[in-house]
Amino acid sequence: MPFASALRGLLRARERVMPAEFAKGEPLESVLDRYLMVVESTSESDTITSILLLDGTTLRDGASPRLPRAYRDAIDGLSIGPTAGSCGTAAFHGHPIYVTDIANDPLWKDYYELALGHGLKACWSTPIRNSENKILGTFAIYHQRPRSPTKAEVEAIGTITEHVARAIMFYRGSHYEDEVPASEEPERARPNLTLVSDRDAADADLGKQDL
Repeated sequence: MPFASALRGLLRARERVMPAEFAKGEPLESVLDRYLMVVESTSESDTITSILLLDGTTLRDGASPRLPRAYRDAIDGLSIGPTAGSCGTAAFHGHPIYVTDIANDPLWKDYYELALGHGLKACWSTPIRNSENKILGTFAIYHQRPRSPTKAEVEAIGTITEHVARAIMFYRGSHYEDEVPASEEPERARPNLTLVSDRDAADADLGKQDL
C-alpha cells in the first residue's frame, strides 16, 4: 500500500472538516468511514480498512466502507485475547500485530476460515490510543493476498491512527453526556501516539519481538 505525502495532506484536509460534520449531527461511523476512504483511495486496489472500537474487553464494529457486512457482523463483539486474530490480539497486547498470511498464522486459528471465506489473506492491526495512552480501538488493514508491510507503510499507519484517534476523541468529547457516565471525566486532549513493531514486522526488516 504505497503511502505518500498525498495521504498526509488528505488526512489533514479531512481533519479540518471533521468538527463541522459532527456539529451537523453526523454519526461517528460515517465520519470514520470517510477517513478510511481517504486511506483506501491512496492504496493498492486490494486494500480494505477497518476500525473496531474497544468496549470493555470486546471490540465493536466501528467503521469499514468495504468489508462485507456479513464479516463485520461476525466480528462485532470479538473478545480480545492472546490469539484473537490481528485486532483482538493487538488490543490485548497493546501493540501492532502484522499477520502476513492469515491461513497459516496461529493467531487466526479460530477465525481463518471466516477471513478466507471473504477473500482476506493478510491483516495488519494497530491499537488506537487516546492522550492518556488508553486503547480506544484498533485500525486494521486487510489485503487479499499474503503481504508484509513496508517501513513506509508502518510509518503511515502511525499517522492514520493519530488522525482517527483525534476524530474519536472529538466525537466523545462533544457527546460526553451521552457517552460517558457523569462520574467520569472527559478525555479532551489531543493524543500523542507512538507505534511499536511486533514479530511480524520482522518480515519487513522492521525488527523482531515476541508476541
